Amino acid sequence: MKEENPIMTAQDSQRESQPLPKASDWLSPFVSVLRAQGDRLLEAGCGPGLDAATLHTHGFQVVGFDRAPLERARVNAPRAMLLRADLRQRFPFRDGAFDCAVSSLALHYLPWAETRAVFGEIRRVLGEGSAFLFRVNATDDIAHGAGQGEELEPNFYRVADSYQAHFSETKRFFDEAMVRAALAGLFTLEQLEHKTIHRYEEPKRVWECLGRAI
Repeated sequence: MKEENPIMTAQDSQRESQPLPKASDWLSPFVSVLRAQGDRLLEAGCGPGLDAATLHTHGFQVVGFDRAPLERARVNAPRAMLLRADLRQRFPFRDGAFDCAVSSLALHYLPWAETRAVFGEIRRVLGEGSAFLFRVNATDDIAHGAGQGEELEPNFYRVADSYQAHFSETKRFFDEAMVRAALAGLFTLEQLEHKTIHRYEEPKRVWECLGRAI
């Protein structure tokens, strides 16, 4: 069990007294970009449904799916259409079914060949010119496992205790070149930013990317 530090500085106290940003605040700057092609939105790896709920309030027709159980997601996002499906299999949607797509911290659990296949599936279900917004682990995300465990592929590790153990016991960490390689031939890159987010107890380093379907 992690021991609590009995000595708290004024800076620590101020930091703890401030609420963390809402989990879905990251979406706000991208709403108009996502809406440019229409409001039919796919969320790949919807997790507890927080982003799906936020996107619905912005007027999107949200279809989300996840391999994990969806009980929490259905409570948090009751108006989204939520499906139980596996990223590693062909998506249960027709070609060009969606106007835009979002995926937050769900695309970094797979071997490289499967990762590329997922990006290919996301491209398949989007129309040409559609926006795809996503976040993935960065290679300097030390607090969340970067460089730890058995390395199976470059920057891809088998971990002993995964945050989402029900989903996978592997984690991938992306550098800029790897993000670009994931998009290659499928999406043009419109925006890429290396960021620190505060979704968890420890700060997390991610790549935040906006692509456009070719």
